[in-house]
Amino acid sequence: MTTSQYDPRAAEPAQRWILFFLLTLILALIALNGCGGTHNNSMMQAPMAQPISFAFVSNTGSGTVSAFAMSNSGALSQVSGSPFPSGAGAEFMAFDNLHKFLFVTNQSSNNISAFAVNTSSGMLARVSGSPFATGATPLGVAVDSMGRFLFVANQDSNSVSVFSINSSSGALAQVPGSPFSGVSNPFGVTVSPNGAFLFVSSANATVGTGNTISAFAIDSTTGSLTQMGSPAATSNPVGITSPIGMATDGKFLFVGDHMAEAVVPFSINALSGSLTPVSALPAPGSSCTSSCHHNPLRLTVDPMDKFVFWTNVQAGTLSAFNINNGALTAIAETPTGQHPFGLALDPSGTLLYVVNKVDNSISGFSVNPNTGTVTPLSGSPFPEGNNAPTDIVIVARQ
Repeated sequence: MTTSQYDPRAAEPAQRWILFFLLTLILALIALNGCGGTHNNSMMQAPMAQPISFAFVSNTGSGTVSAFAMSNSGALSQVSGSPFPSGAGAEFMAFDNLHKFLFVTNQSSNNISAFAVNTSSGMLARVSGSPFATGATPLGVAVDSMGRFLFVANQDSNSVSVFSINSSSGALAQVPGSPFSGVSNPFGVTVSPNGAFLFVSSANATVGTGNTISAFAIDSTTGSLTQMGSPAATSNPVGITSPIGMATDGKFLFVGDHMAEAVVPFSINALSGSLTPVSALPAPGSSCTSSCHHNPLRLTVDPMDKFVFWTNVQAGTLSAFNINNGALTAIAETPTGQHPFGLALDPSGTLLYVVNKVDNSISGFSVNPNTGTVTPLSGSPFPEGNNAPTDIVIVARQ
């Protein structure tokens, strides 16, 4: 009988088929892992979407500024390196017109910090020479529409400091004549959109020592201030109102009378900057004690000039009002966290955030652009992570 011989070439097709099958199976398993499947391998997960904006929050208790990345849904997450050191009592903030620089008043340090803003990452870098000296107890801060001048209310110096802004470095230099006196207990400052006028609120707990709004013409070349007429009363009869928050759409100025618990709209004379009440002035509030945290506190106007929003610090709420030729009509009042202070809209006007000083949180809301109603965002309030947040500003990612 003949014995069969083993020919290795006869097995090659079968071996190649088995090898092809095993390689196909391995590639399929790798693809399944890479798609996230049920394997929970974080290294294989798809990268998170880029933030649409960045929010910066001042923390007066810790003297820092926190930076948050904002997702499409409005959720907030802290930026790497946050919080950034500012100064004792960091509270009020303002951007330049190009959002290259962020300025923060440090009321307990009597100075102002300047930061260069990375609008791609949300990182802050201290400007050379920062912080810059101001008067005593700097509070409100504002920048003109061209980004050339910065204005600071020095409450305990009864003056307003004016700085020129170096457009390349962000460094500040006081303009000739600064600080400008002639205003009692200045608290808040805001600039008209055309850059022609500066409005300054005088908040005081004693009758006859402020509780008014002053208008100043801004010299477009030097930044110097010239007071225009007499300060406007914020109550009738004149008394304690503690006007703190202000916001303007260019035609009207909205003033939050902290002690009178009212918001007063004023029409702005385009030539002189003089203010005329649109509605009846409120009655003054009672004398202020150590617990005089009533409502309202801070204000903002939406980008389309249709709505004005403000925080009610004692009530723990956010108010929304329609603007109709300066007159205000209530839309709704919505709960926030404890002691809501600063608030800000994102550039689209469809997201609104409120910082809550006592519970160290940020309340986030979506805004209906047609009605002005607000709805809490999923996950809100967001933890702020620092001590006593008091102000917030938002810039679009670039």
